[in-house]
Amino acid sequence: MAPGLGPLPPGAGPEPAPEAVDPVTQLAPLFAALPRSTVTRIKLGLRVFDWLPFPWRFSRSSPEARREFLRRVEADGSPSSRDLLLFLKVLCGIGYGSDRRVQAAVGFEATCAVEAEDAAGRPPTPMRPPLGGLEPSGSEEECDFVVIGSGAGGAAVATVLAEAGLEVVVLEAGPYLDRTSYPEEPIAAITSLYRDAGLTVAMGRPAVPTPVGRAVGGTTVINSGTCFRTPEPVLERWATEHGIEWARALERDFAEIEEMLDVRPVDPERMGRNGQLLREGAAALGVEHAPLRRNAGACVQCSSCPNGCRLDAKRAMHVSYLPRAVAAGARLRAGVEARRIAFERGRAVGVQCHAGVADQSAGGRRPFSVRARRGVVLAGGAFGTPELLLRSGFRSPSGELGHNLRIHPACWVGARFAEEVRGWEGIMQSYAVSEWEAQGVLLEATFTPLAFGGQWLPGTGAEHQQRLLAFDHLASTGVHLSDRSSGRVGLAGDGSLRITYQLTRDDSRRLVFGIARAAELYYAAGAREVYPQVSGIATLPRSRIAELEAAPPPRRALRLEAFHPMGTARMDADPRRGVTDTDGAVHGAAGLYVADGSLLPSSLGVNPMITIIAIASRVAGQIAAATA
Repeated sequence: MAPGLGPLPPGAGPEPAPEAVDPVTQLAPLFAALPRSTVTRIKLGLRVFDWLPFPWRFSRSSPEARREFLRRVEADGSPSSRDLLLFLKVLCGIGYGSDRRVQAAVGFEATCAVEAEDAAGRPPTPMRPPLGGLEPSGSEEECDFVVIGSGAGGAAVATVLAEAGLEVVVLEAGPYLDRTSYPEEPIAAITSLYRDAGLTVAMGRPAVPTPVGRAVGGTTVINSGTCFRTPEPVLERWATEHGIEWARALERDFAEIEEMLDVRPVDPERMGRNGQLLREGAAALGVEHAPLRRNAGACVQCSSCPNGCRLDAKRAMHVSYLPRAVAAGARLRAGVEARRIAFERGRAVGVQCHAGVADQSAGGRRPFSVRARRGVVLAGGAFGTPELLLRSGFRSPSGELGHNLRIHPACWVGARFAEEVRGWEGIMQSYAVSEWEAQGVLLEATFTPLAFGGQWLPGTGAEHQQRLLAFDHLASTGVHLSDRSSGRVGLAGDGSLRITYQLTRDDSRRLVFGIARAAELYYAAGAREVYPQVSGIATLPRSRIAELEAAPPPRRALRLEAFHPMGTARMDADPRRGVTDTDGAVHGAAGLYVADGSLLPSSLGVNPMITIIAIASRVAGQIAAATA
């Protein structure tokens, strides 16, 4: 924490009776796990906040003065001061919502359950044995192909290559965790399972937090398991505009993936009130809606998806594709961070790594390398793939490497109901309203765990506390946008990852349109109060929805998140427009391939996991055929 702030005073965050909770103590493990550059930025932000009431300091004022100052900033502060207050609330909320006393006061409990047998007589898939032997024993290995990354793309490409009889090594920078070892505490979970402890941010106005996974299985371990096929119009554009002819022929691929992952629609009667309220609002307004499809088989209760499925009922890559790859002979190495691709005469021949980085200790790192006889496959995602290529000194002939970032910016819209909702009971991401697909807007009923959702509630001090302790009456949905805005991934001067993203006015207006529709749906379902996540607008009364649309707030007033980075090494048959060709081979380098979300040529508009698996499998099939 910044010097002088120390434990937060009464009024800086909500306080449960009878004991005060010190969120700073809860946050200590989070700060210890963050990169030094991130901690420096946090300290700077807190120091600036401390001096906001200049000439006096927030930390040296009386509790009453602090409460009044926070109230004034929330109600009438400048955009910058409101952003700093939100930043402080996020930190407080993570620490506060992680405290077991607070969870008990709210009634929140993270649990998972599956039916013993579903209506079709299918039992839940038993847990596969752990993927043992993950730590490299020496300082180097050799194989046909080294795959960097174990998420949706990396796991799929490794499976296809290994089952084609090729010798494959898969590298993952994060640890291996499963239902026997996921941390139960929220902060321990995000420091173990997420890159930068979940604080990866696309900088811009507004800045957009974009968390991604960093564990064996990648982001599939911590996503909500929602499975959409790529929309047909998107595939058609890829074929006509980017020369990807096989994009028109993925029907069988999708069906095979859905079978492999046991994809089923959520049962509306078992999904819980959070999804049912969105459904009821959609039915009342007569708009198109349907249950989401998930890769979780007979799952009927999930409130731990963002921290790893407690039962591994969700078919993340570490319990689906990776066991297949290992059974076919692939070798999986966890805690190995790829640092540079090795080139010889313009050909990728391997990768230089640090092993043992999962413990965050510089003394624990040791050199490790993999020699690849036939090629290197990058599957580190839309952030990791361009980061590694740039760090390796590679420059794409098209100049497009790291460009064209799409993230599906999303806004959390909450609503308070008179009835108990208890959104953590049932399926946390369960239902969709697709009426406004033509505008690029998709609404998905998504409930966020207490440690990551409470801070989005408006108010400070007692007002915020009152809303937080009524968390069981809260429903929420995500307004997801198929973005036309774009961003860029690059390297900062110190070699760290730098992500920027510029939201356009048009996309901002479309997000406001989505917020307005979500509000209408909730009021139609009986909501008492709606929280739009717009700076300066604590609640959105039904009577002011039209006013919000008629005079949209400035872009930086939107409080956004994103979960689907893509496009930074896009595929295109024309080497002047893309980073790879339609086989996933990198233009300008032999033996180098990409097989992850960075390949996607444009925004999808839907959750991308199925699309990534399908494209990575195609890339792997073409690689295997070319090397046969």
